[in-house]
Amino acid sequence: MLKRKTELFKLLGFKVSVDVSWGIILFLVIWSLAAGAFPAYYPNLTIQTYWVMGIIGALGLFISIIIHEFSHSLVARKYGMDIKGITLFVFGGVAEMKDEPETPKIEFLMAIAGPIASLLLSLLFGALYQAAVAIGLSLPIVAILGYLSAINLLLAIFNMIPAFPTDGGRVLRSILWWIKGDIRWATRTASRISVIFAMFIIFIGFMNMIQGNVIGGIWWVLIGSFLFSAANSSYQSLLIKQSFAGKSVKDYINPNPVTVPSHTTLQEFVDGYLYRYHYKMFPVTQEGRISGLITLNALKAVPQEKWPTMQVSEIMQKATKENTLPATMNVHEAMLAMNESGISRMLVEAHGKIIGIITLKDLLEFFTLKVELEA
Repeated sequence: MLKRKTELFKLLGFKVSVDVSWGIILFLVIWSLAAGAFPAYYPNLTIQTYWVMGIIGALGLFISIIIHEFSHSLVARKYGMDIKGITLFVFGGVAEMKDEPETPKIEFLMAIAGPIASLLLSLLFGALYQAAVAIGLSLPIVAILGYLSAINLLLAIFNMIPAFPTDGGRVLRSILWWIKGDIRWATRTASRISVIFAMFIIFIGFMNMIQGNVIGGIWWVLIGSFLFSAANSSYQSLLIKQSFAGKSVKDYINPNPVTVPSHTTLQEFVDGYLYRYHYKMFPVTQEGRISGLITLNALKAVPQEKWPTMQVSEIMQKATKENTLPATMNVHEAMLAMNESGISRMLVEAHGKIIGIITLKDLLEFFTLKVELEA
C-alpha cells in the first residue's frame, strides 16, 4: 500500500496523492451509483443522467474523504507533528505521519477530528438536501445531496469502529494509553482487539458468500483482511520506531563492505562476487574510493556474450539521491525510504563522501534480536 502513488495537488502545505488502487474504488463507486443505487431509489431517469449522477456523487465522496483527512492533518500540524502528505487508496485515505503523537490527548484529538468532519459534512449535505426538496430543485440534485449526506454519515460511523489503525482504533489506543501511560502496551492491546474484530469481519464475509451474497461477502473479506494486516503492521511499526529511537544511519553502516573495482569485467564480477556473496548490489570503487554501485538489474540488461569484455565501470550507477542516504538520517526514515524505493542496500554519504553502505537486512536482524532480548 502507498508505494504506487501519484501526486495530484498541494493544498495548505499538504501534498495530496492518489494510490493506483483508488482507480478501482472510483470506478466501483461510479458504477454502483449509476447502475444500482440511483436507479433503485430514483427510477424513470435516463441512463445518461444516472451516469452523470454517479460521477458527481463519486467526486463528492472523493472531496469528502480529502476533507476528512485534512482535518486529521491540520490538528496534527497544530500540535507540531510532521505530516508527509495525504494519500487516497482503495479503502479511503490516510494522513501519512512521520512520528507517533507525543501524548494521549494529541492522539485523541487528531483521531476524532476526522469523524467529526465527516459528521459535519453529513449534516451540511442533509440541510442542503432538505432545502433542495423544499424549493423544488431537480431530482438528480436532490438525489446527489441525499447520497452525500448518507455516505458521510457512514464514513463517520465506519471510522469510529475500534479497529486500529482506523480513527476509532486510535481513539481506543489514546484511552488505553491515558489509562496506563504506556504507548507500547496500548498499541499492542488495541492491535489485538483489532485483529479479533478483523477476523470476525472476515467470518461474516465468508458466511455471506456461502449464503449467496458473493460480491458483498468479498467486500467484507477484503475489509477484514485489510484491518488484520494494518493492525499487525501498525504495532510492528511502533516497535521499529522505538527500537531505533534517537539512532541515525551512521550508527548502523557497514564501513567496509565487499566492493568491486571499476575495472573488473562483468564476467569476473559474476563469478567472483555475485555467485560468491549473493548480494544484488555492490559498491564500486575507483582509485580506492566508493564512487557508485552495480546492481543485478543493470547486469541483466547486458547480453551475456558481452560480459567477458565489458567492465563494471560501463554499467555502474553513480551515487544519487535515489540510491544514497545521508549518514544523519533517522533510521526509521531510512527504512521507509528503502521500502518505498524497493532498494534494500543503499550507499551512505557524509560530507560529500561515500563512507559505506546500510542494508535493510542488517537493520531487521538488529530489530528482531532487540525485540527477542527485551521479550
